[in-house]
Amino acid sequence: MFGTKQTRVKRTTILSLFVALVLACAVAGCSGTPAATDSGSAASAGSQPVAAEAAKMTVAVTVDSSAADGSVSFDGEVELDEGATAYDALVATGLSINASDSQYGKYVEGIGGIAAGDHGDMSGWMFDVNGEEAQSSCDQITLSEGDTVAFRYVTSF
Repeated sequence: MFGTKQTRVKRTTILSLFVALVLACAVAGCSGTPAATDSGSAASAGSQPVAAEAAKMTVAVTVDSSAADGSVSFDGEVELDEGATAYDALVATGLSINASDSQYGKYVEGIGGIAAGDHGDMSGWMFDVNGEEAQSSCDQITLSEGDTVAFRYVTSF
């Protein structure tokens, strides 16, 4: 009435596979309906996942062109993502920056319209972190919470 024993075995195997697939989807959350969390902040249908915010840090930045004409200056704190560089801190000041990539890293050619060479062949922008003159380019020095970065225009090295 239900066919041969071989046919019943095939139907049972197919039914077993179907049930296993449905259970696997239920366990894996294939239903597409977000589950509520313990905090009561259940995700609503159609909402986008919230990206984790990067940890922030605050660093002090000083920009000083008093060796030239003194027209460019900044003295304050900026908030950056953890892992930011001295160059990122300079950019965060909002001053106009002219920089280029070199084989040694980022080279700051000018800040606020004052460029290297404007006040003699040996003039340009130097920087230090926490009072120590940098030995790397500004995009290669990673900052930490509370660091101090100072960019200063010099007329001779």
